[in-house]
Amino acid sequence: KMSVLTSPRGKTEVVHCRRTELQDVYCIKNLTRKFTQKLFGRLNIIYLLEKANLAITLCNDKEEVMAQATFVDYPNWNIARQDDWVSVFRELDSEIPCTPLNTLFMHLFVAVDEYSIGCCKEIIRTVFRAVPELHFIFLIVPSYMSLGSTLITVFDQVGSVPCLTFDEDFAVYICHRHSHYPQLHIREAR
Repeated sequence: KMSVLTSPRGKTEVVHCRRTELQDVYCIKNLTRKFTQKLFGRLNIIYLLEKANLAITLCNDKEEVMAQATFVDYPNWNIARQDDWVSVFRELDSEIPCTPLNTLFMHLFVAVDEYSIGCCKEIIRTVFRAVPELHFIFLIVPSYMSLGSTLITVFDQVGSVPCLTFDEDFAVYICHRHSHYPQLHIREAR
C-alpha cells in the first residue's frame, strides 16, 4: 500500500512498506546515528534481523530505503529474561494486559531525518495492520536519554525498570494499537 509523506519543508515522497531483506543492511547502517546507538545500544544488525519477529523497511518509489524498524518478542537492554518479562511489565502498570502473544518490542528504528516522523507513523501502522493480535509495542531506552522528536510522537512513557546486568535504569514507553490502527469490533446483527 502506497502512502505520501510530506517533510516539514513541504517536499513529498511516495512510500511503501515491505519486509526487511538482508540487502537492506548497508542502508540501515547508513541511517544509524550516534543517537540511534545511545537509544538502542551497539547492535549487530544482521544478528538482530535473524532474531526479529518482524522487520519492516519503508522505501520510496525509487526503492531507496527511507526507514527501517525491527521488532522482537522480548525486551532489549537485558532488563528482563527473554522467557519471563511479563511480570516486570505488569508491575509497571497492571492496566496493560501484555502477554507474549500481543506484545512486541522495538529494538531498532532508523529513518531519513527529513521524513522521520511520517516514516515512524507509517511503520507503526503497518506493523499493527500486519499482526492483528498485536496490541502493544514497547520501547526501552536508557532513562537519561530523551526519545527525540520522532519516537515521542508514537510512544508514551509508562515508567522505568532496573537492568539485570548493570546498575542503570531504563525508561519504558508504550504504543497502543488503538491510537494507530484500531481494531474493528464486529457484533452480531439483530
